[in-house]
Amino acid sequence: MGPLDLAKYGGFGVAASSLAIGFAFGFILERAGFGDSRKLSAQFYLKDQSVIKVMFTAIVVATTLIFWSSGIGILDFDRVWVNPTYVWPGLIGGILLGMGFIIGGYCPGTSVVAASTLKLDGFVFFLGCLLGIFLFGETVSYFHAFWEHAGFLGRLTIPERLGLSDGIVVLGVIVIAVFVFSGVEFIEAWMNRAEKQNPAGIEDSRIEGASGIAPRRSSLPRLAAGLLTAGIGLAVVSQVVPNPALERARKRAEALIASRERHIECAELLSLMQNNQIVLNLIDVRDESDWNLFHLADAKREPLAAIDPVWIKKLSADSIKVVMSNEEEAANQAAVKLIAHGARNVYILEGGINKWIAVYGKGEIEAISASSAADSLRYRFAAALGSHYAAADPDPWNTPIPKFTPKVKFEKPVVKISGGCGG
Repeated sequence: MGPLDLAKYGGFGVAASSLAIGFAFGFILERAGFGDSRKLSAQFYLKDQSVIKVMFTAIVVATTLIFWSSGIGILDFDRVWVNPTYVWPGLIGGILLGMGFIIGGYCPGTSVVAASTLKLDGFVFFLGCLLGIFLFGETVSYFHAFWEHAGFLGRLTIPERLGLSDGIVVLGVIVIAVFVFSGVEFIEAWMNRAEKQNPAGIEDSRIEGASGIAPRRSSLPRLAAGLLTAGIGLAVVSQVVPNPALERARKRAEALIASRERHIECAELLSLMQNNQIVLNLIDVRDESDWNLFHLADAKREPLAAIDPVWIKKLSADSIKVVMSNEEEAANQAAVKLIAHGARNVYILEGGINKWIAVYGKGEIEAISASSAADSLRYRFAAALGSHYAAADPDPWNTPIPKFTPKVKFEKPVVKISGGCGG
């Protein structure tokens, strides 16, 4: 049995799953005591760190399960939606959210939990959230450029940023979490030491372990041991075992390239270059010496070895990407990398630069083979002029585009919309 496909159930399936997940999330928050503004506010006074412990535990456990699933091939993390990073809007929004949390005692999500249990302050805070949403919608046009572009880094993750494996980063997060848990429990004990006595000033034996009653044991050691074991195992697996999901994606990409469905004719590429309604990335993977001799106008050179997940994530998801080499060998390899790591709208110049020159460089570039090696440039040039040859950017008025079989089919990424405390 394959994974459940909610799409086939239409809007009902999506609504039902959202309702079930939302109810479960709210139920857990209420059971954790997060429907009480006094408990939530106590974290800012260092008396009750339940919020940090519960939320950090959820984050660490979810992270461990996600990357273990990715490590054993159940989940393809490259296809998981990761909220884009906006540095300055995120910082300012975080400060405003924190101020509202301190003043009102709730965040948007917990205010809904409190309102669902008929707490008046929860209703008031929730109405304030709705008012804030309305005011934001009415005024966003005044600061839209800042909100949409300031500090935009796209899909950014710690493993990609640091160039480390997922397992190593997850293990590091777990170690940090264990230290945080230990620290907040120490702070709680220190802040509440004076409150462990009853009004008569007698020590509470249940807390201190007197009168033969054992003190409540912390679950931290068992939790820490379990998470560290899972983290160490994941770190080892990520270093030793290839990512099965990535291997499957690579094989699918190789099959797609082998079918030649993504190889476009020179005429189709020229029509794309003359189309000002699209975003076009021309990716040239040739050596610098060949690039300096001749390359297409607006093309960017990116050596095959430099095409990695971090670089791929920087490409616009909405752009059409055409990869080229002298012939096709290096371009095919680059296209496999791009497609396997989730890049959309990836195509290859059929016949490469050699065929482009044969079609558009007649009378300008000497058609004498310079090398018999595979994927080599088969032309000699009077000078290394790069894109200053006329063939690098054919004149649209004097270069009619012959008929061709169109292959480019624009794939638009699905944009996920999220909100609430989870971002």
